[in-house]
Amino acid sequence: MSDILKVTTPLPGQETLGKARPLSQNEPNIQNIPDPSRVTKPNSQNVYSDREPGKFSPNLQSNFDKFLQMIKSTPGMTESYSKIFFSRLGSIVNSGMGEGIADEMAAYMDMLKMSEPELLNFVKNTQSTANKFNGVFFDMLRFVLKNSTSSDLKGAVSDFLKKYDSLTGGNHILNNMISNLKNISTRIPRQVSVALNALIDKLVVGNENGEIKENLNVLKEEIIPYLSRYISQTKDFGPARDIINMLVLNLAKYEMGSKETFLKSFKTLVGFSEIKSQLEGVPIAELEQFLLSSKGNNYEGKTEIADKLISIITRGMGGEAGYENKQIFQNILSSALINESVYMPLVHLMIPADINGKLFFSELWVDPNHEQDNGRDNDTESIKMLIKFDIKNLGYFEMVLLAKGNSLFMELYYPEKLQSAEKEIREEITNIVESNDFSFKTFFLEKCTEPKTISEVFPKIYEGRNVVNVTI
Repeated sequence: MSDILKVTTPLPGQETLGKARPLSQNEPNIQNIPDPSRVTKPNSQNVYSDREPGKFSPNLQSNFDKFLQMIKSTPGMTESYSKIFFSRLGSIVNSGMGEGIADEMAAYMDMLKMSEPELLNFVKNTQSTANKFNGVFFDMLRFVLKNSTSSDLKGAVSDFLKKYDSLTGGNHILNNMISNLKNISTRIPRQVSVALNALIDKLVVGNENGEIKENLNVLKEEIIPYLSRYISQTKDFGPARDIINMLVLNLAKYEMGSKETFLKSFKTLVGFSEIKSQLEGVPIAELEQFLLSSKGNNYEGKTEIADKLISIITRGMGGEAGYENKQIFQNILSSALINESVYMPLVHLMIPADINGKLFFSELWVDPNHEQDNGRDNDTESIKMLIKFDIKNLGYFEMVLLAKGNSLFMELYYPEKLQSAEKEIREEITNIVESNDFSFKTFFLEKCTEPKTISEVFPKIYEGRNVVNVTI
């Protein structure tokens, strides 16, 4: 009988085969099981819960918002500078730093040695190069723009300023292009770079008054076609092609600074009746020559220390000062670029110097129209400044200064190690101020606990939110 019914012993593990399995109370794949005895809410978990909120939504943040974020997040140049040139200079020189950058650093430090009168001249030169659009003529343009509603006039002024900027920076732009070309020559085959270097040697640095016709001919008729043939034949899509793009951008700006282009823009500008009325009695030919030669010559040749620092930063970012220092050089560069942003409404100056063996670095932010911008006391000239300076072996200082006529409102923050000398500091600074025919309205003195941000001292930076913001 047992054989007919095929009764067999069940295999282990199959005892429940064919039977309904009860629902587990802790089933991991089912959540929020409905309970008929109570009202339940919908399951909050969905297929998109593992994604970041707004991850694929458009980025509505404007360029100005990004600028404000960078101001807050980028380390200050003064602090980063001191880490390299005060604390680490000797150690990285002695620890196998590249010979090239070591020589550049040594030359840079020698350039910083100056007397007190030389420091004053250096500050004046730095100020003149920080704002090339200064002087009576440019003050007149500001006045006209402020009181004019003509869009054509505003366009003419904008075009003139672009041409003037390219004119006065002609040699600087040319040096940038030569640097671009030399970088290209190191990234292309040797047989190609030999001919390119020969073409580079034809470029002449030092031409003044917008006389750039010969250099333009070399660039546009020889160098650019040569590089174009190289790219078309080799299909080189590497770093050389990217540098060529930078070269072309510099070439476009360089061409805007030609004498002919500048004069055409200048004649268009002085043709407006609003400008003519302001220039009544001024010889236009003399003004033209002044803008062509005097101002441009004063601008060129005053940036050797800054150019040397830029060269050191570039090589430092390439790792020549040690890979552990690359981020510090990156911080210095980022801070410098932020302060030159079109959104920065302040004049920014960098003052490195070595006075009688005392090495220091200082940054200044100046708002020359502080009270006027706030609509108060328009008849009184008012200037607000934030000054940060670090003195080797002494420490970090900050000063917020408001000058209104001969009256000063000052906040000075000193290193903690000088706290015991606070009374002496107050007396000496008061004597200096009074000996220069100024007087204190308020003088606040305290040790520095945390560096101030630029936006904290100059809230006017946030005024950019009231204009059109774009994102690129």
